[in-house]
Amino acid sequence: MENFYWKLEEYKGQNTRFRCPKCQKAREYTRFVDSDGNYPPYEYGKCNRENKCGYFNYPNSIQTDAPKFTPEMIQQEFINWKNYRYNLNIDSDLVKFMISFFGDEQKVINTLKKYYVRTDKNSMIFPYINKSNQLTYVKKMGYNGFNRTKYIYTPFKAKIGVFKQCLFGLHLVDYSKAVHVVESEKTALFCDIYYPNYTWIATGGLNMISKIDDLENAVIFADKGKSFVKWSERINTSKFTMNDMLEKTDLPEGSDLADYILKR
Repeated sequence: MENFYWKLEEYKGQNTRFRCPKCQKAREYTRFVDSDGNYPPYEYGKCNRENKCGYFNYPNSIQTDAPKFTPEMIQQEFINWKNYRYNLNIDSDLVKFMISFFGDEQKVINTLKKYYVRTDKNSMIFPYINKSNQLTYVKKMGYNGFNRTKYIYTPFKAKIGVFKQCLFGLHLVDYSKAVHVVESEKTALFCDIYYPNYTWIATGGLNMISKIDDLENAVIFADKGKSFVKWSERINTSKFTMNDMLEKTDLPEGSDLADYILKR
């Protein structure tokens, strides 16, 4: 990995977050900084409101006399499967909603088990499993029926290195079926039930689209609107194809395939 002169400032309290020059939201703007702690001009930074604003401006042309940053070589850590001690409760809000919507409890349970998804009260436990069946990351997300709450975190903490999130459902990819990529874990689950002729995987976040480079090929279904534009600009078109089906619907900005399935 190459050395570099600028990086986004690490969070060290509210004084390290600023007002975004585009959306004008306070405490949502991260500025770039050099290795001596100096800022480039104010317009160089990144808004934390990925979907609602998306402002990003990297200081490529700005010079600094500070030494280059040298990327740290940090060991990847994996989660021990023995510590993945969650159950699958059909009374958990999202599971209960899925069973009611699809009308087939066993089909829903089969999909959840295939992805090793578990529950903790009304939270969904989404494991990220690589092609070697290693547990790379675990995400815990709260749900109120179909809708996600603001509760989200990882219940596991790395001890000697870092967790490196892979694609959700990557362990299912064998190319016996065409691979389709969405952003949300929940959407991958809905699509697996509704469109079973494809292998559905999720990036687990708007900025995790770069993880698809681990795939040989795939069809990409971005959320409608800004996400579609952003992903279209970042994918390798020699390997991946953007599907614009959602862009042609009357669904609101930010809708995904799970919303499309519910409407149908």
